[in-house]
Amino acid sequence: MENIFSNLNLFKIIIKWRIHLVVITLIAVVLSVIFSAPWFIKPQYKSTAILYPSNLIPYSSETSTELMLQIFNSDDIVDSLIRMYDLGTHYEIEKDAKNYKSKVVKVFQSKVDIRKTEYESVIIEIMDVDPVLACNMVKSMVTLFNAKARLLQRDKSEEVLKIAQIQFEQKKLELDTLKTNLDKLRSEYGLLDYTVQVREASRAYYKTLSSAGSAKKTIENLQGKGGDFIYLSSLYFAATDAYNKLKQEYEFALKDVKKDLTYSNYITSPVPADKKTYPVRWLIVLISTVSAFSIALITILLVEKNRNNSMIES
Repeated sequence: MENIFSNLNLFKIIIKWRIHLVVITLIAVVLSVIFSAPWFIKPQYKSTAILYPSNLIPYSSETSTELMLQIFNSDDIVDSLIRMYDLGTHYEIEKDAKNYKSKVVKVFQSKVDIRKTEYESVIIEIMDVDPVLACNMVKSMVTLFNAKARLLQRDKSEEVLKIAQIQFEQKKLELDTLKTNLDKLRSEYGLLDYTVQVREASRAYYKTLSSAGSAKKTIENLQGKGGDFIYLSSLYFAATDAYNKLKQEYEFALKDVKKDLTYSNYITSPVPADKKTYPVRWLIVLISTVSAFSIALITILLVEKNRNNSMIES
């Protein structure tokens, strides 16, 4: 190309072939206008939503936003949207076509863009020939996400509840057993409060001989069963404290299972677009016109070069 431009006068060539270049350029303009018209390229409308995750508990080192992205891209949500809006028919794909589902999913994925922003939010963009349908699909996707997230979180909460319930019931059984043993010591040996009873029995025993017999019996019971009473009492108090904590954990887990939360917050809500996103006709016309002019000019330069070479050889 360098030799062409160095050996030929470009301006003179353009003047010489001006009619051809003008005709080709005009044809390119007309054709690009026609073929970018709605009856050739259906206008596409975009609906957008921006969301922040909320109440999502990640499973590992992932962030709540990354978990949100994974749920949005799950097969369950894609399949539900395809069934909900009969997208196979909407995309004009025959149901008896080979690999029907794969084709529908492929078209759907080409029209949907879900990505994380730099601010840890998630943006959903859906393109469609129907602006209302595109908006409704975004809303439905968010609704399906909340349902899927609620199911996942509830499954996790039910596992926690099951463990908490087992621990709670085991501790209750232990507490009941300790209480039974303590009640037996109280009823059979009259042991109520070891420290107080030792002090009062000793005082009565040394004070008067008339009450010494009763006090002596109490002291004997305290000597024989006092150690067991103290041991069981300490276990009972510790078990009671643990029981109360486990009860709180169980009640919290039960509440967590029954709660009905929303797992996304709208920053930007989807609305039906009033202006098409694709195609941009002026850009198509501009690119087509410039391309046609450039190709025509290069072709003309090559023709002129060959003619000059032929004349030189002659």
